[in-house]
Amino acid sequence: MDYKRLKLKIKEVFDTQEAFAKAMAMSKTALNQRLNGTVEWKTSDIARACDLLNIPLADAHLYFFALKV
Repeated sequence: MDYKRLKLKIKEVFDTQEAFAKAMAMSKTALNQRLNGTVEWKTSDIARACDLLNIPLADAHLYFFALKV
């Protein structure tokens, strides 16, 4: 998966991945594992992230399921 768009949104809203991880109640390491594709996102994490980042759930696929080309 390509999380480039998600990373940009995190930067826009929270400025740092560390601040976003804290808001998500997860460690920075856990967030990095998800953003690097080594651990899959849980549905509940996607819903929470969308809420925190003001992403409509209907657009979640654009941020969490974009394929690398």
